[in-house]
Amino acid sequence: MPTLILKPPSHLMGRSVLLVEDEMMIAWDIEQTLTHAGMRVLGPASSVSRALRLIEGEVPDAAILDLNLRGELVTPVARRLRELEVPFVLATAYNHLRSGELEFDGVENLGKPVASERCVAVLGEMLA
Repeated sequence: MPTLILKPPSHLMGRSVLLVEDEMMIAWDIEQTLTHAGMRVLGPASSVSRALRLIEGEVPDAAILDLNLRGELVTPVARRLRELEVPFVLATAYNHLRSGELEFDGVENLGKPVASERCVAVLGEMLA
């Protein structure tokens, strides 16, 4: 069970967050964290194609992206989010990205496992 956030920033209430994660338990944990902080979760999407369909249906306020979805890089989703000017963070165990992945320049990595309080704090800063 995720760590409950005692007092999430009030400006996060009702904000939508796209969650792109292919590991069911990790997705569930992050989803619970976001829901307890008052946010609405789009997804979770476990593939690039599903994430892109969700974005076309509703542009999220922010996104959390796993880098590698069963061998498929999430780069097309990051590219689309940049085009839409939607801020996003990574949640990946990879501690380095390949050079030339401009879509991820300056993007914070929450790491894995994702710490609930840090996740909410980073989203709070991004959406302030």
